[in-house]
Amino acid sequence: MSVRATTLTRGGLVLALAVLCGCASGYLPGERPGPHKALVAETSIRDRGEERDIAVRVAYPAEPGTYPVVVFSHGAFCYPQQYAAVTDYWVTHGYIVLSPNHLDSPNNRARMSADQVARLLESRIRDLSVMVDALPAIAAATGMSARPDATRLAIAGHSFGGMLAQIKAGLWLKDPQSGARLSQADPRFRAAVVMSGVGPMPQMADGAFSGLTGPLLASGGTLDEGNVGSGQIFPWEWRMSPYTLAPPGDKYEVVLEKGDHYLGGLICRADRGGDDDPQGVAIVRAVQTAFLDAYLKDDAAARRFLDSADIPALTGGRARFARK
Repeated sequence: MSVRATTLTRGGLVLALAVLCGCASGYLPGERPGPHKALVAETSIRDRGEERDIAVRVAYPAEPGTYPVVVFSHGAFCYPQQYAAVTDYWVTHGYIVLSPNHLDSPNNRARMSADQVARLLESRIRDLSVMVDALPAIAAATGMSARPDATRLAIAGHSFGGMLAQIKAGLWLKDPQSGARLSQADPRFRAAVVMSGVGPMPQMADGAFSGLTGPLLASGGTLDEGNVGSGQIFPWEWRMSPYTLAPPGDKYEVVLEKGDHYLGGLICRADRGGDDDPQGVAIVRAVQTAFLDAYLKDDAAARRFLDSADIPALTGGRARFARK
């Protein structure tokens, strides 16, 4: 198994651009990566329940220590590696990030069977809790000196993965047989980071978003429309439902003006979206880092930033921000 260091680049473009001014909090867009060097290892974990090996990308600080863990779920038919501009940035600020290759990841190479397609949602949901169950095995397999802190966990995801993050954070599903409320939440996750998540869908129970009672940060953009394969296109506001429809309390929303689903192709799919959007990447990951610091590290300065910073002003009007 190889271990490699990563830099936050795409095609030579450094994403940690100083596009905006700095401030004492350190949570502004354009900030440099944190003090830790990010290392990446690839390993696999055996899911005995499904008798399947789950490949996982493990990004972790090079420096010894005990760090909070973020489990990240990629978008449909995307690769974990395509999110390095965001996830490896978290690592530089002192997090271990586990990104499983779900059944639909092209990294798996094998075409999904009809049965696998039918149970893709169920399989993805299971993958995320398996990552937490396997924390000691993952640490041992990578040989990393960074140690995962199983008491400080967050769930995160983009698009389809954002839906998974919502589910693990408490979103109510609908039992396909009885129609009753069904929970697939994992209480081990203390907070959720949802990138371009989803609004009401047929798989959800009535009042589904009432289950999102814990800390949650949702992000999206005004060009980030919703398409769930039915032919119906939802406006960008639909993607912000994890914030707008959730009960108040430790909820935050950041919306990029003219931000698209792929941040210009800098996450998920390089061939989608508009022009490269390093400013959008910088804004989103900076606010995400503040959120993670506040709720996984109990950092008082991060919490003050989330609760009082004028983020629209600090980003020159590029980002809308709301809290409740």
